[in-house]
Amino acid sequence: MNRRNLPFNSLRAFEAAARQASVSGAARELGVTHSAISHQIKQLEQLLGTALFVRTNRGLQITVEGEMLLPVVGESFDRIGTTLAKIRSVEQDSTIQVTSTPTFATKWLVPRLSNWYAQDNTYRIHLRPSLELLDFGRDDIDLAIRCGIPPWRGLEHELLMPIHLVPVCSPAYAHAHGLLNEPAEALQHDLIHADVGDHGLGEEWNDWLQGANVNAPTELKGLSMHDPALAMQAAADGLGLAIGYQELIEQDLNSGKLVNASQTRVKHQYSYYLVFKKPTRKNQAVKRFKDWLASQL
Repeated sequence: MNRRNLPFNSLRAFEAAARQASVSGAARELGVTHSAISHQIKQLEQLLGTALFVRTNRGLQITVEGEMLLPVVGESFDRIGTTLAKIRSVEQDSTIQVTSTPTFATKWLVPRLSNWYAQDNTYRIHLRPSLELLDFGRDDIDLAIRCGIPPWRGLEHELLMPIHLVPVCSPAYAHAHGLLNEPAEALQHDLIHADVGDHGLGEEWNDWLQGANVNAPTELKGLSMHDPALAMQAAADGLGLAIGYQELIEQDLNSGKLVNASQTRVKHQYSYYLVFKKPTRKNQAVKRFKDWLASQL
């Protein structure tokens, strides 16, 4: 019989029914109905022109022809399953599962990944942007890049880079409204906030103003965005001044998409950290990627 015409669904039904000695057992194993298994077996028997089972009150009794077919089908499925598992294992071992905040991924990591592949194409990066600290076990994470203050319970961490806050705006906004001669002048402008998670309204603006020795209201009005990348886009679109992370917006500044509204930089209380779990079967791969990240700073 031509391999293009092999009845794989019928062979699966036959093999499961033979092992279970039951149509119902095969149906439960394969997650289909009793009638579906019976139909597939009947199709296979019609194709072969012989019975593969004898139906008795106690269940299924395999025939001589069925006994001839069963080991071939079973061994074939076992070999396929073993090969697929090996391929999947190789695929998993050659992929580093990395999660980071969406802003870090967009503004810093993704623009540099071509350098990683140019230097080391042994391991591929599977990037999973998320504002949450994903579960390393449940989500199969090898390395997280997180903005915060350590420690993270049950996880190791290494400092990747500090963060400096700086006000930014579009060139058109700067032309129309002028840059800040003094940090306090920011309070006269339309402010854009990146209020992530449980951060209060304008928290990073307050951090910058306090760091620049400016007394400011605790609650600052303005346009609020849940995603820092959206806040940067709002600033680029001329909607006002936003607080940017100097380390993440270098490309936007170099391209002229954004300009520094002030030369006053304030160190953020948070920093970017590499977060990981030890031990891991990918220690060597993760170490190589961590070393590469450090080389990009």
